[in-house]
Amino acid sequence: MALSGCQQKDEIVTYKVPKKIPEQLLPEKQRMLAAMVPRDGKVWFFKVLGPKSAVDLVADPFRDFVTGIQFDSQGEPELGDLPDGWRRGGEKAMRHATIDINTPKKQLDLSISFLPSPGSTEGEVWDTYVDQNINRWRGQVGLKPSTDKWAGGTEIKIDAAEGVGVWFDQSGDPSDVAATSMGTPPMMAGGMGPMNPGPLNPGTGAAPANPETQAPARPKIEFNSPDGWQEIQASGMREVAFKLGSDEQAAEVTIITAGGDLRSNVARWMGQVAGQQPADAAVDEMMASVQKFQVSGREAQRFIIAGDAESGKMSIDATIVDLGGGFSKFIKMTGNPKTVAEQTESMRTFLESLSF
Repeated sequence: MALSGCQQKDEIVTYKVPKKIPEQLLPEKQRMLAAMVPRDGKVWFFKVLGPKSAVDLVADPFRDFVTGIQFDSQGEPELGDLPDGWRRGGEKAMRHATIDINTPKKQLDLSISFLPSPGSTEGEVWDTYVDQNINRWRGQVGLKPSTDKWAGGTEIKIDAAEGVGVWFDQSGDPSDVAATSMGTPPMMAGGMGPMNPGPLNPGTGAAPANPETQAPARPKIEFNSPDGWQEIQASGMREVAFKLGSDEQAAEVTIITAGGDLRSNVARWMGQVAGQQPADAAVDEMMASVQKFQVSGREAQRFIIAGDAESGKMSIDATIVDLGGGFSKFIKMTGNPKTVAEQTESMRTFLESLSF
């Protein structure tokens, strides 16, 4: 049977699709607060990065924390008395310390690390050092590198700083990070990518302090302890630590992994011993006195910088072992000149026993 008649056509339904993503669905801007604090031949880095709404809540306490930071007799930041809601976090490779900050929005991570000073905390050397580090941080929040002085950083008064402190406070769209990284100058990329939040050492162009993702994993260190060396708890960036000598003539031995070019480190140690910046000719002479040998199958260079005991100066016996990738292992004895001198052969034996 054939059926005829009008058959109703399906109604065409149209929809309007918004081309703009609703604001509440957009990823939140990231805000970074960071400070650079020069102190005792090092530059300390204090940094918080997270969603802007969370970082906004800790901006004032963080700035107060940085401006009021004090350092102990070992030259390390005093972290015993923290603001409410702040607590020491677990150890992370290549960091001195981590502080967890609770906020109603999100728990934030305050990282504390340090690198050797570039050799000066003023003039062109310092400006370049600051520019490189801050331009990397700008990439973290999706901002393009800046050619302005300090790349948007400003001076901040920090009583404990030995030189000019630097403050950085910027926000940006995290979706712009990838695009920004494409334009990162090679000098700042350091071969490690723009997402590396760690500080840069201009002597190497590398960024030795992206603790969680970029630094090489710490291998197990094996060694034979010389007689009289007492192994003590290693904390922060220290992988191994010893104390030796009497209380009146004490010395310590530490092992850390960090960056920095050879000459800058040697000049810094000489400055620590002498109490003032060494002349270039003196650094040249020290560089020429280097002892070269191998430690754990790698090239090593040892420098013994003797201080004047009668003037209350210390001595430093330091060996740098190149690990590649802009990193080195630093094995250093610091302390009373008489003790350091007496331990010269023990230090050599210890170095030869190291395996990592």
